[in-house]
Amino acid sequence: MPASPADPGKPMVPRSLYFVAAGLAALLNGWAFAVVLGAGVPGVLFGALYGLPVVVAWYRPMVAWWLMLGLLLLATALSVADWRPWLLSESVTQAPVMFTLALVSARRVTAVAFLTTLAAGVLSVLWVRPESPHVVQAMVSWSLELLAVTMIGHSYRMRRLSTLRVAEEHGKRRLLEERARIARELHDLVAHHMSVIAVQASTAPYRIKGGASEEVLREFRDINAAASTSLTELRQLLGVLRGDRDNPLTAPQPSLDGLAELVESARRAGTPVNLELPEHTPEVGAAMSLTVYRIVQEALSNVIKHANGAATAVTIALDGRNLVVEVVNEAGAESVPGSGYGLVGMRERVALAGGELFAGTLANGRYAVRAVLPQGEK
Repeated sequence: MPASPADPGKPMVPRSLYFVAAGLAALLNGWAFAVVLGAGVPGVLFGALYGLPVVVAWYRPMVAWWLMLGLLLLATALSVADWRPWLLSESVTQAPVMFTLALVSARRVTAVAFLTTLAAGVLSVLWVRPESPHVVQAMVSWSLELLAVTMIGHSYRMRRLSTLRVAEEHGKRRLLEERARIARELHDLVAHHMSVIAVQASTAPYRIKGGASEEVLREFRDINAAASTSLTELRQLLGVLRGDRDNPLTAPQPSLDGLAELVESARRAGTPVNLELPEHTPEVGAAMSLTVYRIVQEALSNVIKHANGAATAVTIALDGRNLVVEVVNEAGAESVPGSGYGLVGMRERVALAGGELFAGTLANGRYAVRAVLPQGEK
């Protein structure tokens, strides 16, 4: 029985009430079969079965409906001439089952179940042909009762789904508000400082008395370029957090083609890095290409922060259908511990790509970051 995405699929009714209703259904039907129809002990046992659909209804409403329908048809086949399906004892079972089914099922499922039950009752009357002058009146009463409990269950379902949708929309709104708050804080705290760094790096050569050497000028240009790139990526992140759709940023994302420039920037920062690429650059999708770039970027950032000056090797290779990214560095003379957030980010990226990540110290004392990424669709 399919449920709505917002519907938990369980009736918002205490389970204990179903056990009470099941006991009442078993007693009334046992009394009806044993006393009214004179079936004796077998009638008591058969009537007790009418409590089973009510108990099952709380767990599996559709299964309970099938059990209820089966008991109706079976009782019709075994009944005597004056048995009628609209007895109060029969309705005690049918009412909670139909109510629960309507409460947790889609409208079309409820409608089919109601019409099928109604048809089964009519066929039961035609089969038994009870000799009663009030048979039509009794069938109409039974049908209206069945319709009433079904409509009540469906109306509760609609109100319940409406409440769930309101709660879901409220949760989404709170999430968007929180993301907007984070975006504002990032903009106020990080973007401002990065802008100051970019501006100071671009104007510093003009503020140095006596001029600056070419090497110093190159360093300032690198700082300015790094700050500007960080600002661009930060604006992209802020756009995602704000949920901007009217003016989406179209700046290209980093890819495998940018690894050489990334490695060169690490060299300018004082870390000797050797880049090894396969003879033929693998054709991978944009998401995979960005993942590889970010892994190398984070690994080199960790080397610069925690083991600056250590010889480092960046290797991109193909291993069957896997793309292997490896960054290995010698132990730095002034290694400092890190927070570990970079490794967490790398693990999340690799996990999203369906790959595996190793990050740790090797037996020879070197530190390695190794990601194995399966090549999917391009």
